[in-house]
Amino acid sequence: MNESVRRCGRHALLACAVFTWLSLPVCAANSPQGRDTRVETGDIVVKVNAAKEAAKSESQSTTVITKEDIAKKQAKSVEDIIFDETGMTRTVDAMGRVTVSIRGAEPRHTLILVDGQPVMGDLSKYTGAGDELQRLGTENVERIEIIRGAASAKYGADAVGGVINVVTKEAAKKAGLTVNVEGRRIKGDGDLFPYQNFFLRADSGQIGKLRVAAYGGKRNVMPVYSTETYGGVIKSGTSYENEDGRIRNSLRYYGDIKNIGLVASYDFDKNHSLSLSADHTAEDMERFVKHSNSGGEGFQHFKRELDRDTYRLSYQGRGGNSDWNVSFDYTKMNEDDITLTSDYLNSPYEGKNTLNYIDDLLHKQWSLKASANTQINGAHMLTYGAGFTQEKGEGSRLKSAPNRTTRKIDPWDYDKNLYTKGGTGEPASRVHDYAMTQNAAGVPSYDYKYEYYGYRAANGESMEPPFTYQDQKMYDSYLDTAAANALSPAARAALEARRDAFAAELRAENPHIDPDYSNALVVRTYYHEYFRNNRPTKWHGKIFYREFEARQNWLTSGSAEIKKQYVFLQDTWQVNNRTLLAPILRLDHSSLFGTHATFNLGLTHTLGGKPNHRFKANVGTGYTEPGMGELYYNWEMYAGAPMGLERARLGYYFVGDPNLKPEKSFNFDLGLEGESGKTSYRVNAFHNRINDYMTTYFTGYLMDFHPDVSDDVKWLVPPDMIYSFKNIGKAEITGVEAEINHRFNKHWSTKLGYTYLHAINKSDPNMPHRLLDRPQHKIDLGVTYENKDWRATLWGSYYLHMLDSNSVANNGNYFDWDGVAAKWHYNFAEGGKQTYETKSFGIWNFILQKNFGKDASAYIGVDNIFNHRDDDRAFQERVYRVGANLKFGADSETRELTAEERAARTEANNARLAKAQRFIVPPFDVEKESGVRLIGDYRARWNAFTGKEKPSEARVTTIASVSDSAYKNYLEKAEHGFEQCLRVGVDARLNESMNFTVLGSAASTAGVDTETDAAKSKGLSHVRLDEANLTVHANDWDFSFGRMTEPLGMTGYWFGKEYDGGRAVWTGQKTQVRFGYGDFRRSTGVSDSAYTHATVQTFLRAATKEEWLGYKATAVNSRTTGVLDYWPNFTSLIKETPGFEGLSQRLAKAQSLAEEKQIFDEYLGIVKQDNPAVYDELMERLSGESTISHDDFAWYRVTVKDEHGNVVGQYLSQDSPQLKALHPEASLSYQDRFDQAKMEGLTRAAWDSAEADLETTRTKKDFLDNLAGYPKGFYTLTHEFYGYGTYHGEKAISGYNLKISDLKPGDFKAMTKAEAKANTIRSSWSQSSYLKVQTLKRDPDDPDSATVEYGKIPAGDKGISYLGQRIIDFLIDDYYWGPEDKSTLPLHMLERAGYIVRQVGAVIERDQIPALKRAFYVQARRELTPNLGLAAWYLRSVGSDKHRFLAANGITNDIDTFDRLANIIGVGARYRFGNRASLSVDYGQNRTDFGRYMNGHTRYEHAAGTSDFTLRGRERGGTPTFWVVRFDIGTSDTDVPHSWNAFIDYKAFEHGSFFGGNGTEGLPDRYLDGIRSFTVGAGYVPAKDFLLEAFYTFGARGIGKRDTLYGPENFKLGDYTRVQATYKF
Repeated sequence: MNESVRRCGRHALLACAVFTWLSLPVCAANSPQGRDTRVETGDIVVKVNAAKEAAKSESQSTTVITKEDIAKKQAKSVEDIIFDETGMTRTVDAMGRVTVSIRGAEPRHTLILVDGQPVMGDLSKYTGAGDELQRLGTENVERIEIIRGAASAKYGADAVGGVINVVTKEAAKKAGLTVNVEGRRIKGDGDLFPYQNFFLRADSGQIGKLRVAAYGGKRNVMPVYSTETYGGVIKSGTSYENEDGRIRNSLRYYGDIKNIGLVASYDFDKNHSLSLSADHTAEDMERFVKHSNSGGEGFQHFKRELDRDTYRLSYQGRGGNSDWNVSFDYTKMNEDDITLTSDYLNSPYEGKNTLNYIDDLLHKQWSLKASANTQINGAHMLTYGAGFTQEKGEGSRLKSAPNRTTRKIDPWDYDKNLYTKGGTGEPASRVHDYAMTQNAAGVPSYDYKYEYYGYRAANGESMEPPFTYQDQKMYDSYLDTAAANALSPAARAALEARRDAFAAELRAENPHIDPDYSNALVVRTYYHEYFRNNRPTKWHGKIFYREFEARQNWLTSGSAEIKKQYVFLQDTWQVNNRTLLAPILRLDHSSLFGTHATFNLGLTHTLGGKPNHRFKANVGTGYTEPGMGELYYNWEMYAGAPMGLERARLGYYFVGDPNLKPEKSFNFDLGLEGESGKTSYRVNAFHNRINDYMTTYFTGYLMDFHPDVSDDVKWLVPPDMIYSFKNIGKAEITGVEAEINHRFNKHWSTKLGYTYLHAINKSDPNMPHRLLDRPQHKIDLGVTYENKDWRATLWGSYYLHMLDSNSVANNGNYFDWDGVAAKWHYNFAEGGKQTYETKSFGIWNFILQKNFGKDASAYIGVDNIFNHRDDDRAFQERVYRVGANLKFGADSETRELTAEERAARTEANNARLAKAQRFIVPPFDVEKESGVRLIGDYRARWNAFTGKEKPSEARVTTIASVSDSAYKNYLEKAEHGFEQCLRVGVDARLNESMNFTVLGSAASTAGVDTETDAAKSKGLSHVRLDEANLTVHANDWDFSFGRMTEPLGMTGYWFGKEYDGGRAVWTGQKTQVRFGYGDFRRSTGVSDSAYTHATVQTFLRAATKEEWLGYKATAVNSRTTGVLDYWPNFTSLIKETPGFEGLSQRLAKAQSLAEEKQIFDEYLGIVKQDNPAVYDELMERLSGESTISHDDFAWYRVTVKDEHGNVVGQYLSQDSPQLKALHPEASLSYQDRFDQAKMEGLTRAAWDSAEADLETTRTKKDFLDNLAGYPKGFYTLTHEFYGYGTYHGEKAISGYNLKISDLKPGDFKAMTKAEAKANTIRSSWSQSSYLKVQTLKRDPDDPDSATVEYGKIPAGDKGISYLGQRIIDFLIDDYYWGPEDKSTLPLHMLERAGYIVRQVGAVIERDQIPALKRAFYVQARRELTPNLGLAAWYLRSVGSDKHRFLAANGITNDIDTFDRLANIIGVGARYRFGNRASLSVDYGQNRTDFGRYMNGHTRYEHAAGTSDFTLRGRERGGTPTFWVVRFDIGTSDTDVPHSWNAFIDYKAFEHGSFFGGNGTEGLPDRYLDGIRSFTVGAGYVPAKDFLLEAFYTFGARGIGKRDTLYGPENFKLGDYTRVQATYKF
């Protein structure tokens, strides 16, 4: 086999390997072939880099990491490579964000630049540019420059420790396509490589004076899990104690980072050029956190969505002795963070979440900069410049900023899985706009007084009444709590006086108060919820707690602005041929911090006149300005949380200090560096002194958002420690760096770096003497072996003797119970006494690479070889990675060609490609020879799209449902699928003016391939006719009849499939007009729309647990349902459901004990099937010894006397000792309870035993706390027999609440003793005469808590047996039985069992865009210049077909009918940049009522913060439009081996503007209908007739909103990946 064939095979095979690789995310788990597709790594030749050479003359220690250096380690982010360098230290803040320290300086003292422009991330600088190292990818990076030491004179503020400048690649002068792919995994991952990275870049090469490049990519940021696991969450169907429910914290945010961009350069001439860059970056990140094993603490889910747009326009020029650069930069970043909590882990059922935080951030910056170099003479070159920057920040963290706004939020807009009471109550949300005030020290505090009482004095101070809410909770206005009774007489008298004073104020202001009310009751009317909501009592015109309620679900945001200007001057002075001196002076002015001057003086001296040995010295100053966060924070970084039983960790609340000053530094360093043979070295000594050093500190105050909660439960909602920032004095950092690089021979090379740091705190007594997170010693090692096309590299870093800031050993910061002192206490960190763990560790990595020629390589690698773990440092566990890199040039060849051969081939290829790129292409090719050709192709395709983990079963409420068609839209589940298509046909040139084509297919999809996003079939199971047409050519006209394709527009998105009909085309020299008419139904219509709408329908749903039992629950998920009223109002818990009978209703109708048993067996069988353990527990409870239950028919007059002998009252009651003997204990099995004779025998014996005492009188002394209208205490009770009978009154009987005097005629019906005995015996197994009722009675010691009081009322025809009541009481309590995660919504298990409720309500349906049955079109194209073409088209549907659409309006539907669907007007343009690049644009409108209808939205009547969504029909929108911008580089032509193409685009199709059948091959119609998105794609022809293509679509968001069970939602679709291979024959 000759070398040329080998080269061809390598390139083609590797391309195929990459194609297979791109399929791995969706097929590797199921495909054994996936494990055999790994390709191995190769070498990249390292050339002398001009930037590295330039760094040698810099006075400051400078390291340049080139793109070749990055490729050697296959680093995918700046974070992956930056910490391997000498002097660079990895730091981690408390939020898990990784930042960088240079030479021991703080991360905020490191200035990170991209192309000279500061990166813009968080609003705070304190912990540095958190997450930016992770966010910055490296595959589009030319080099990374690291400048060590203070560099503010060169680069401005923040460069106290040094600078990292990331220089991105410019548009290349040679055309080329780069494709990089990588997969990563850790031990235990289910898929082969679940984390993937890919990057694609295409360069047009030089096109006249223009160069353009487009790129796009995606990186999976892997989760970093904690080594420790935490319990206390409920896994679906199990309990808190279930070990499978334990979770690992994610120590950092993880998810996807996607970006797409364009760079261009235009050379006016050799001295003047213009460059442009635009980049869009999107992040979808999340993090899960739990702090303890406590079931009282839910696990937190942090979600972050970030979009950042960066633009730069730069002009470079030179003339005479000068060159200059002028640039304009603009960056906008929008970050939306939310925090949710849940007690459940991945529950498939209804809402479990609580919305805790909404944290929005908008950060914008623009700058204008100009700089120039002027050669004054042979010894001096001046560099000078000036600039202006404006930075704006806005967010909910900046509540102390100068400008503030407040807005109402709707929790449903942020999460559709929020907990509600019964699916219809208020959504669980803790978002609250807390009122703030300042204490005497100027520290913000929660102004609970204003939120509780709503009154401020004239001086603005919030006031509270004489008898406060805390007094009410602790003592009650009746002063009858344990705390009140424990007061001294004097204290009690003072408290009573305050209460009476407050009562007097309330009486004066509220004339409606009953004069007979006691002062205690008057005060209670102010505080009690019942009075507040019905007849409120006001204080200073305000109702208690109304201000707090009004602030719920409101959010305050602050905004600030900083303007900066600077000017600098530098002289590069060649003192002599050995010495270079560079003084720099810079003046910066800030709108917030005034003017600062910095200087730097650098010296570079060659030793002995040899340029390869240099001495360097540098002295300078620097400064760092506080960020907006340090100035204006008013932000709960994270809330306190339980850490176990009776122990809580305090939260962190940060407040800014607008009086902070910039930090200033003085820095000098000395260095020696050089090269000798195969060795290079450098040694540096440095010292950095920082004044006005900024630090955080605990203010000594707490932010308590629950001031009314007693200490006994404070550990469940602990307060936050308030931290702030201050300038405290000095810090000094002294150190030494040494680095040596040596090549032993052509195979082996090594690198050794060492850093020594003596970093000390000079001023802060509350912190250790040594600065935290600074290793005293850091060692960087690397060994590389190279042999021909192979390279293996082993490298690592050791950190020795480092104080870890995240490992405080004894700071506490807890609120807990002191068992010795028997009290609650705060355990704060005592400043200066806390100790930090000293750590030493090393991380080693390995990579093996194989080159396949100069344009292809593959690699395998292992990061963290020895799996070193440390949660404090957020270290990733061992990672395995495999990847490949491919480059395709403009003239890829398989063998060496002569100049003549190369010219001939290039000319032929260019001719083919130029023909394919023609703007006007006639449908009839007059150059084609006569004859019949077999045509066809085979295509294999993988489709995959990401999704969400949402509750898979939450699709029905009691009043609404999601239809089967809309369920996919609700679920948003990730999917993937393989599909294939085989097309075969003939193309016949019948004569010189007639052509006939027929093409049929067998495919995995039934219709056009754009109908579905993932095929449900893999085989060639669907046969269809794709094309069958006859074309006749006549002069300038071409006429076609049959089934044909007709692309409309320039980009192929709007329509590009076939229709049945006719077409006439007139083609002139530079103009073409196309006319057509036909049937478009086979290729149009969108049946898989991502949109949904609400209709009113009768639907069948499962019964809820309450409906199934016919009984209401008083609490679900440990939260009260609100079904019970407060004392003295009693509530029956019988639940009636129209058209459905629950257990209670069926038992009430049971005619016999056998029928009742049959009903019980049916119901308990369902319980047993769902949870056998619950069934067994119930059987055990029913079979044990228990009291015989039955009705009592003996009644007693109870005379109650107080401790002084005064008669309080006489009551009718059965709460009497004479009846106790009627209810003896007995052991009965479950089966015994259905033995009528046995039950009656036991009850009869009980009657006979108790009968002698039934009519006696008993007196006893008892403690009563439920005697209506009287305080709790000891009373004397005399129980006299009243008579036998039944009670029929309206008032519920509970204890001693029914006075004899209140009885009305007919309330008591007497019976004989014999009748009473017979009824008592029968009621032991039959229906009771009474229903159990309940009420809530507030605990006077804690009015926010209450106890349940029981009573009874006459049952009428609703009575059930005592056995039935006992079973229902057990099953309704979700503590014992909580099917489907204690769901209050319709239960799927009951649906399967056939318990169905017929319901009229809202049904969510998927939108349907009907197909165009008949339509005509006109399309015109005009070539204005060889490079510019315009197009316009018009398409109109015709015919009398009616299309009917329903929209819910109240309890009915509005009906709209449309006969015209499409009236499309579209325009487009394409501009070609030579033969290798083009820009295409499409824009259009659908000017029909149907389009405006679909572009509208459902009208809702909805109050934010509730679950009430009343449907009010559909509101029409504006005329729906669509537009596309697409940039193409190259052309893939199956006739031209090694040809390639790449493109990026942005598109937006409003709902109603698109009818399906797009012709791009890149994505399905679902991703266009009403969607805006980015797509990046590429194609490559490895051999003739063989085409590989890949497409990636991200940022797919709905332009409009779609309907859900809980109102409308903004939505987005998962990222869509399509990889396909086509073989043409």
